[in-house]
Amino acid sequence: MIDLVELYVRYSRRHEPVVKGVTARLSGKHLLLGPNGAGKTTLFKAICGLVPISSGRVLIDGHDVKSLYGRPKLLAVNLSEVYRVFHLSAYDHLRLFADIMCGDLGLALNIAEDLGLSLELLRRRKPWELSAGQQKAFSTSLALASGAKHVLLDEPFEQLDPARKVRVVRHVEEYRGVLVLSTHETWVLNALSKWSVHFMIEGRVYGPLKAEELAHASLVRGEAEGAILRFKAAGGVYSLVPGACGEPLSKLVTLDRIYEVTLGG
Repeated sequence: MIDLVELYVRYSRRHEPVVKGVTARLSGKHLLLGPNGAGKTTLFKAICGLVPISSGRVLIDGHDVKSLYGRPKLLAVNLSEVYRVFHLSAYDHLRLFADIMCGDLGLALNIAEDLGLSLELLRRRKPWELSAGQQKAFSTSLALASGAKHVLLDEPFEQLDPARKVRVVRHVEEYRGVLVLSTHETWVLNALSKWSVHFMIEGRVYGPLKAEELAHASLVRGEAEGAILRFKAAGGVYSLVPGACGEPLSKLVTLDRIYEVTLGG
């Protein structure tokens, strides 16, 4: 279980926080849904201890993340910068990190192959020599094969074709443990309809809700009566309401389109 308590993250004192007072409990299978630039990646980095926390706390199984260094099988993430520390081939990275994290090399290779990364390709290229989609598939394979109790997957569908996206869905459904997946793509609401969801926009987190609720919700301006969620965006207040009385959320394709809707596009 991951608990976030009044969490603020800012990169400079001169700028407003990227993560703004987030309090949430993440357990089981969980989606962090929001447009690009909402702060999802920064939030994941804060959970992993990769960026300094301005104020607030991150607790993993009740322990402050600042005290949890060197704990294999506790937390894994698919952020590519975590795995770019050695001048080794992608295959040797898989071997090394499977050993460090007490993970399953065979499973990592199987997932990588399923996502389009052949053994020959992994032996021939460094991780940073892979394409953007290949790098995402590579780091996702490492995280899912780690055997960690908690796994964070940041935009695992990014730069993947539809067939490989479906394969990622299968692998995350099979994972046993706490798994938090961030994405801006709304089709996952139907594909992962039994998951819990937190909605993140402009640094703030709202929820939790059920994915199946959001899959059948619509976006409207203002504080609508009977809304399942209200949030602030682009200087205004917006509501997600049951039914199709507004812009159906699942038909936006990407939550980046929220800003088009708020502008009347």
